[in-house]
Amino acid sequence: MDGLTGIKTAPEGAERGSIARRVLKSFLSSWMGPSRSSSSLSVQFLICLLIICGATAFVGVVPTRIFGHDDFFLLDNGWRIVCGQRPHLDFCSPWGPVMFLVVGMGLALSNASANGIGYGNAIVGLMIGLWAFWLSRGRLASTPRFILGIYLTLLVTAPYSLGPWPLLSSHAMLYNRYGYALLGLVLVECFQREEGEEQDTGEILGGISTGVIVAIALFLKASYFAISLPLVAASFLFRQQSFKRFIGLALGFCIVFFAMLAYLRFDIRTVVEAFWMAAGARSKALHLAILPLQLISQMPTFLTVTAILFFGNHRVKPVGSWLDDHQWLIWALLVFASDSLLMISNALQLYAMPLLGVFAMLFASRLTAERQRLPVAEARTELSRHIFVLVLCALLVVPQLALDIVGLANGVFQKAHPSTSIGLVRFTEPHLASLLLYDGDHKESNNGSVYTNYVNDGVTLLRKHCDANDRVLTMDMVNPFPYALKWKPPKGGVAAISFNYTLSAHFRPSFDAYFGDATVVLLPKRPAQSPWFIDGFYTLYTPALLERYQLHAESDWFWLYKRK
Repeated sequence: MDGLTGIKTAPEGAERGSIARRVLKSFLSSWMGPSRSSSSLSVQFLICLLIICGATAFVGVVPTRIFGHDDFFLLDNGWRIVCGQRPHLDFCSPWGPVMFLVVGMGLALSNASANGIGYGNAIVGLMIGLWAFWLSRGRLASTPRFILGIYLTLLVTAPYSLGPWPLLSSHAMLYNRYGYALLGLVLVECFQREEGEEQDTGEILGGISTGVIVAIALFLKASYFAISLPLVAASFLFRQQSFKRFIGLALGFCIVFFAMLAYLRFDIRTVVEAFWMAAGARSKALHLAILPLQLISQMPTFLTVTAILFFGNHRVKPVGSWLDDHQWLIWALLVFASDSLLMISNALQLYAMPLLGVFAMLFASRLTAERQRLPVAEARTELSRHIFVLVLCALLVVPQLALDIVGLANGVFQKAHPSTSIGLVRFTEPHLASLLLYDGDHKESNNGSVYTNYVNDGVTLLRKHCDANDRVLTMDMVNPFPYALKWKPPKGGVAAISFNYTLSAHFRPSFDAYFGDATVVLLPKRPAQSPWFIDGFYTLYTPALLERYQLHAESDWFWLYKRK
């Protein structure tokens, strides 16, 4: 009894259980019930999308806790684009032009501020979100359509590298986030056929969408292009094929492919050589010994997928062809293999498997649609199993979604309230004022005050002994100084040096192609790149440096060589 009112109160545990049931009932009615009005859904999604992209633009270049030199990977190569250079033609790059064009666009919008990284990222997030929302119309019910759009938008915009803890803010390996988001869109179109009266129109537009994305993936990072091909091939096995979709695929791919080739002056041989070099070099770092560890780390995810398939298909259904009866199993194995292969091929990406989240949403939506076609009595019988499968699907979606929300929120907080500890060492160049690098538990050569001092020392040395007519090359992972000084970059060099990842002893640019027209070369006394990723490069290229250049000056951090 409540002593004041005389009303009998429920135990605290019962109240919590009642709240949980109401929340579950509300979610299920939203997920399984009739779709919300198109206009209401669109407005709500657009508001959320603008909030996410606005937050991304506000963050700009995130205060960085790990891999600070990767900020200059983006800034250096984006600066090359601003200065009119083109990947593969003017400098060697294992990546295609897409990532650098995005950063170049951001630099152009921000007057060459480092915040341009965030501006370009916000624009890509907006495009991916709108693309996902449009593409899933007629393919997904309203709630999964809404969640999918937010999931892929956050996948693009969250400012931390996939795998590590989301509080380790960084723009490192941003291209991987773009690649996964693009493959998520491909998976939606390939897995789910549009329903409704405008199906034929949807087929050709869906084909154009997938064709465009596959071509973009090719010029982003070739591994994502390679993974997209079996996804597209699988769609031809499980769908009643439409000639219009095939035309759309070819048309979409050709539009982007030939536009990018025109940008690269149709130098197909150089582009192919760059991709071949990247594949050959990356193969040196792939070892069979890591496969057992990879499988062990993925075992919880694999068991979850297995349970989804088992309980999701655990009812009597008409027997069709073998492919029809096992298409969900084949799709699950294909997506799992795609995520696994990408995880292995992407350096330092641990445990993140975003494509399975997209698959889980598609599976849950399809299962819900099937249940709604059942007689009322049978649908009621299937409800508990259905809820259990939705919970399993949520295990593949919610962790990545939550981590990305935390990562973006953390970036906003850090930007609004930067730690005073990072004020001990700041970049001396004014347009780098927005770039803040944190010291971690251990001072690392590629982040924090160590890397800030590295850049500041090089800037001082170059201003003392060179001028804006010089073209500076740095023999390290990245070349931060042309952007830091706003000087014209040299033709030559590599987008990023990582021995046996981006180049190797057998797959590398020639000495002439590497040094290009650089008039000045900085050789670090303490490289920012880890020794096992740079020592092999020095063994090959230092003798060629000494043949072409002579020592002119030095500082605490660098030897400065000028062309003989």
